[in-house]
Amino acid sequence: MPIIRVSLLEGWTMEQKAQVTQEMTEALVSVLGEVSRPYIYVVVDEMQAGAVAFAGNVITDEMNREALATSARERQKAVNAQRAEDAYAALEGGDREVIAQYWTEDVSWSVPGNHPLAGVKKGVGELLAYRRARAELTGGTFRTERGRALVDGTTVVIRGREMAVRGPGRVLEVDTLHTLVWSEGRIASGSEAFAGAAAAANDSFWN
Repeated sequence: MPIIRVSLLEGWTMEQKAQVTQEMTEALVSVLGEVSRPYIYVVVDEMQAGAVAFAGNVITDEMNREALATSARERQKAVNAQRAEDAYAALEGGDREVIAQYWTEDVSWSVPGNHPLAGVKKGVGELLAYRRARAELTGGTFRTERGRALVDGTTVVIRGREMAVRGPGRVLEVDTLHTLVWSEGRIASGSEAFAGAAAAANDSFWN
């Protein structure tokens, strides 16, 4: 039964500590295999400022607060699976101020295919208009089930399945791949991709 112990100075949120335990678990699973997951324990110990020192210097409350503030600023720029999911949620919410936290104003979004919605959408306005058009054409039935994001530096790849109904007998159910390219903590460009028969089925549905 593997046990991982992580010591943190106080001040971390429950969400942050949960993320630490998840990432530590995934790291060990990558070494021991998926069979080990149910038996991995992660223990987070919280320490008070003043009880820890490095190079003979005691960490003070002020130093800890400054470190937490710096960490918070860096997390806002971090490219990870949760931030990618939050970026999609921001689009779905439609609040431009929230969207601006995750998407650059001049973001470009490439939609492949040979149908009226295909092409490169330039800027948040066109991206939102494209998403509204999908919803309107399908009577609000369009939805995407996204899998776990794969992060490689500033690039995030997400496999998903798009589903919708458009009039009698017209049903969409295709696998898709989204690629997100980030810059300074926000998505600067993105693209959709369909392979094989999915590309033809997608074109047929939107034409």
